[in-house]
Amino acid sequence: MFALIDEQKLNRIFDEIDSLRKELKTEKAKTSKKLSETWLDNQEVMEILKISPRTLQNLRDSKSLPFSKIGGKIYYKASDVEKILNENYRG
Repeated sequence: MFALIDEQKLNRIFDEIDSLRKELKTEKAKTSKKLSETWLDNQEVMEILKISPRTLQNLRDSKSLPFSKIGGKIYYKASDVEKILNENYRG
């Protein structure tokens, strides 16, 4: 009723499973790196930079702060906000 699998075939199956597992881990790592960037909304950016809505609008208009707009809501990469802070640092 049950067919026996010889050891060599079984080892090949396990090797293939290990190979697939490694590929999945690699793909998962790539995806999580892409999505790991934190995105902030207008309110969060204004609080971090301690600026008004108009100043934030000026940063967008002057292309000093890149943004993404989805369904009327604007988002900024945290790294871009940090870059603005670093560029204006006077230490």
